[in-house]
Amino acid sequence: MNAGGVNLKENNKWVSVSVSSEFSDGSMKVVSVGDQRILLIQVQGKIYGIENTCIHMNCPMHRGLLEGYTIKCPCHDWEFDIRTGEHLMADELKIPVFECKIDENDVLIKMEG
Repeated sequence: MNAGGVNLKENNKWVSVSVSSEFSDGSMKVVSVGDQRILLIQVQGKIYGIENTCIHMNCPMHRGLLEGYTIKCPCHDWEFDIRTGEHLMADELKIPVFECKIDENDVLIKMEG
């Protein structure tokens, strides 16, 4: 089970972590897959997944401010694009992102390895 109490259902590399009815535009939810904490964010009907810790000082991104496709770290105001994980001022700095999709009512994350 993940932190939200949802049973994990593996289908190859896709893991079910939530249900789509828990989301609305601009909503965020942290889920756990193994030892990884992933922040799911819905923008314009699509779910995006990023690692829940900032690369700068491991601050929890779910406490950050979301504006469109940009999330601002709550600790030092670093801004990242949730679609690519790239820092807005230095694209070589990235938060890991996870491909997400909705299958029927399940929110799935593609996990590697």
